[in-house]
This record gives sequence, C-alpha cells and structure tokens, in this order.
Amino acid sequence: MQEETKASRQANEVEAYEAEDYSIYLHMDGVKCSTAWRLGSYGVDGALTADMKTNLLNRFSLSNELVERLSIELGHCLNNDNDVAINLLEVNRAQAIEKGRTFLRKLVRQFKNGACTRQELLADLIKLSPYFAASPEDATLLPQAVSALENSEAITPDIHAALERLRRTLGAAADMSPRDKRRAHDKRRQYIVETCCYAWKDAGHPLTYTTFSDGRRGGQRQGLLIEFIQTVVRMVTVPSHRLSGETIRKDIDRFRDALTREEEEFWAPPEFGNQYT
Repeated sequence: MQEETKASRQANEVEAYEAEDYSIYLHMDGVKCSTAWRLGSYGVDGALTADMKTNLLNRFSLSNELVERLSIELGHCLNNDNDVAINLLEVNRAQAIEKGRTFLRKLVRQFKNGACTRQELLADLIKLSPYFAASPEDATLLPQAVSALENSEAITPDIHAALERLRRTLGAAADMSPRDKRRAHDKRRQYIVETCCYAWKDAGHPLTYTTFSDGRRGGQRQGLLIEFIQTVVRMVTVPSHRLSGETIRKDIDRFRDALTREEEEFWAPPEFGNQYT
C-alpha cells in the first residue's frame, strides 16, 4: 500500500512537471546583427576618440558636455562584458523540451542509419541544454553522453543506450533557441540610436527627419538627425558602416512614441483621487 502511494505520488509529480509551462529570457548576443559594432570594455572616456568628439562637437552644434556624455553612454551600449544582457530573448520551456526531443529522435535515427559520424553527433549534441531537467540526476544525462562521445573513438552500444535514455527523459536535453526568431533583432543598434536621440534632444534640436520620394542620393530618409546618427554609427563600427535609413526612421519613431508615453504618464492624474485633497 505504501509503495502504491509512493508510485502514485511520483506519477502525479511527473504529470505536474509535464504540464508546467513558462518562459525564460536568456542573453543571446549577435542575434540578427548585420552591423560589426566596435565592442569592448570602455573606461571613463567612453567609446569615442578625441578626434571623433571634436568632429561631432563642431559639425552638429553640440556642447562639449553633451559629447562627453554621449561617448560614455555609447561605451555602455558597446560593452561586451559577459554580464551585460543586450539581447534578451524568450525561450519557452515546453517548446524547448519538445524541440530537443525531436532533435534527439533525428540524431538517433541518423546514427542507426549510419548517416552521421561520432564527431558530427557530438557537434549536434552539445547544442542542447539540460536547463529544464526535472531533477539533478536527469541534468547529468546530457553531460555524461557528451563526455562519453568525447572519450570514445566510435559510437559504442553504451553511447547508443545513453542517447536513448536521454531521449526518453523529459527535459534532460532541450533546444534553447528563441521562441520566435522573427522578433529577435540587434538591441545594440536600438540602444545606440536612442542614445543619439537623447543627445540630440538635450542639445535642443528637433527629433525630426525629412522624407523624399524622388530617388535622390542618400536615400528616402534624410535630415540632420539621421546624418548625426549615421556619423556616430560609422564611428563605432569596424569597418565603418551605415544603417538603413528606414531602420533609423523606425527607431526614431519608437523613441518619440516612448517619450510621448512617458510625458502622458507623468502628467496623468493620480489613479485614486487627487493627492492634494
């Protein structure tokens, strides 16, 4: 009776684990990034050289204080320290586990058919993660299988059995790719454009751009603000790079919308009556 109760409790725990679903957000740098940012660990002077600062100061009527602050903030945007989470992307637990199981079934099938080598199997296996394992014991299955492959010259029956056990153990090997890759984009670009917009606004310049539809040189989106952003982007990319004018336009519009919402929330009346009465 006691064993039956224990078995029932374990079955309920497994059922609850399988039904549980949530998402986590992981730092994944270099996502959909077509721009070669000049990443680094910048000190108190920031990302811009003295010549770059002088160029911006003279060309765009910015104060020395604004340019110095811009340089420091750009340095924050370009920081490549491991604990700087620039691109936070959603990884859904249920989706990651199911994709991992599907991937493992494919690997086992390829192995049985002789369609992959030990090195190829190892390269595919290390793409998976035990992050969503149900227990510490389950979390060891993937590292053990990887270690066995690394220390063997061939795919032995023991390795095959380890892969089968890994495939059958829910959560022991998950595919941690983003839930929706279409929503993944380079956050560094967005932050750099926003940093430029803040500097432009603080200088008293309007957050505007001009749209041309006559196919003129320089693209459809032009104006001093876009020219300023493009100049900064060329300074912080290697080799120097220009962004799409339409991409900058979208980032500027997003920035202006955020400012409008902040202002509306600041002036909105208290939620529960007048705070002064």
